[in-house]
Amino acid sequence: MNIYADGTGNNRVETLPFYHSEQGTWYVELLRPLYGYFYTYTYEFDYKNRYETIDIYAKACGINGDRGAVIDFSATNPPEWETTPQPVCPNPCEMVVYECHVRDFSKDVSSGVSPENRGKFAGFTEPDTLCGTQKTCFSHLKELGITHVQLLPVADYATVDETHPDRAYNWGYDPKNYNCLEGSYASDPTVPEVRVREFKQLVCNLHNAGIGVIMDVVYNHTYASDQSAFHKSFPFYYHRSKNGQFTNGSGCGNETASDHAMMRKFMRDSLVFWATEYKIDGFRFDLMGLHDIDTMNYLLEELRKVNPQIILYGEGWTGGESPLHSSRLALKFNAGKMPQIGLFNDNHCGAIKGENFNAYGTGYVSGNIHASATIRRGLAGSCPHWQLHNIAQDACWAMSPAQSMNYVEVHDNLTLWDKLGLSAKHDTEEERIKMDKLCAAILLLSQGVPFFHLGQDFLRTKPREPEEGVAFSELEAIVENSYNAPDYTNSIKWARKQTYHEVFAYVKALIALRRANPLFRLSTQDAVNRHLKFHAADDPNVIVCSLADEQNCFVFGLNPYAAEQWFTIPSEIAGVFCTALDENGQADDSALDRRVKIPPISALVLKRI
Repeated sequence: MNIYADGTGNNRVETLPFYHSEQGTWYVELLRPLYGYFYTYTYEFDYKNRYETIDIYAKACGINGDRGAVIDFSATNPPEWETTPQPVCPNPCEMVVYECHVRDFSKDVSSGVSPENRGKFAGFTEPDTLCGTQKTCFSHLKELGITHVQLLPVADYATVDETHPDRAYNWGYDPKNYNCLEGSYASDPTVPEVRVREFKQLVCNLHNAGIGVIMDVVYNHTYASDQSAFHKSFPFYYHRSKNGQFTNGSGCGNETASDHAMMRKFMRDSLVFWATEYKIDGFRFDLMGLHDIDTMNYLLEELRKVNPQIILYGEGWTGGESPLHSSRLALKFNAGKMPQIGLFNDNHCGAIKGENFNAYGTGYVSGNIHASATIRRGLAGSCPHWQLHNIAQDACWAMSPAQSMNYVEVHDNLTLWDKLGLSAKHDTEEERIKMDKLCAAILLLSQGVPFFHLGQDFLRTKPREPEEGVAFSELEAIVENSYNAPDYTNSIKWARKQTYHEVFAYVKALIALRRANPLFRLSTQDAVNRHLKFHAADDPNVIVCSLADEQNCFVFGLNPYAAEQWFTIPSEIAGVFCTALDENGQADDSALDRRVKIPPISALVLKRI
């Protein structure tokens, strides 16, 4: 064990030997506190190969994560830390998740956040920020009505130099230290306690507003392969390999081995640390399909001991071929083997807007009306439904709606607005706005868990930074994969909230409708089959549904056509109906005739009076 006076530089204080203990463990006994010091380990193999590296279990680190730091975590708690309750969420379908990147959130001057806090953890803690008359940042989250913020990776990552954080940008899917916080989001990355204290304040602020915090975690690979702390600590154990070479199921050069006992234990210990020390409410797993099913179920079991309502979900796919057999991997088609873990519903996403990897491909809202069969599946939470026999069976994969994470936009790929700008470029902007709003309606009217990307509610776009003398094509003018693009592309331009306020207001109204009515957030397959029913419209690709119980009844219709469409309220649903939500997010308690018109490219929601 090497002890240092600082997180970087030639300042070693002393080196202490470890002694062999039980079951392959080693220990060193320290007779004095080391608060304020930094440390590394030196490993020796075959009496010749020596590697110095950070402790993979380090919970705090120096600048750029090269040395572990010894800190007093109890001294980093905000004043209200112990008294602020975590949000209660007994049913995942009650969530409305909003994905945020810490830097994007407040980096632009339009955020209204103080210059010293822009792009930092502290950007989530300033109250009453404005862009013109519009609320921004933390105030925006409260105004929109979401229940949970999902943060893109905030654990220490490799490619942004924390001494000059404005010189580079990254989403954070290049993990370096899994238990340490990223220093580029702190006001002073040289002092380990600062990033801890400021992140806890972020969590505390959101919890005080009743908003849960979900961490995006990247345990599926390490940024470095043979130079990673894991490989230096125990070569090839923590990664999968074949014939002495790293396998590459992540597409990033390596993949970790969750099926190995000590990697599984590491993931468990790491997640329990985040859930206890930082009161994290849930975890989103990047490339979850690379982790084995047994590990994912074990992690949920262990985390539920910390917080019985903790949420786990992730991407049910891989980034390449893994040597582990597909029957053992946490892939979407294995959902039945992990019934309490959510997975992103890419079937529903592609049917709504068009496939992600075809910029010009259309979906239900933009002309591909024959995607209506898959849309129906998604509206039922992608669970088996008694009315949907032999219809889009490949999209029927979930054991319960709580497994279905419904989305049309995430950090990956084109934003929804940019996608519509290409796939529906011959339509007017007014029509594309209607398509965007119809996407939001389908998400929030579907059974399952709705998921939004930061700025999606006011038509986020990711333009390429102009280059002098360079003319871009329409596809080149926007950035599809902005993982390391500059702030010009990635930062949120809050003025768009005023420009496209009608979209924001519509999404806000839909969220309020969903949160006020349990019929829109049924938690089991049985409940969906009892309460959700599909009805006929004049056109078979116009979708009409009812949601009814003993007290309440809603009917909604989805019209993808550029002309108005009609349906008749079924006679089996007794009562008089009025408009609960129209294409503009407005309600009207005037009684309606049984014959109902749905305006072009819109959703209409009715409720029984």
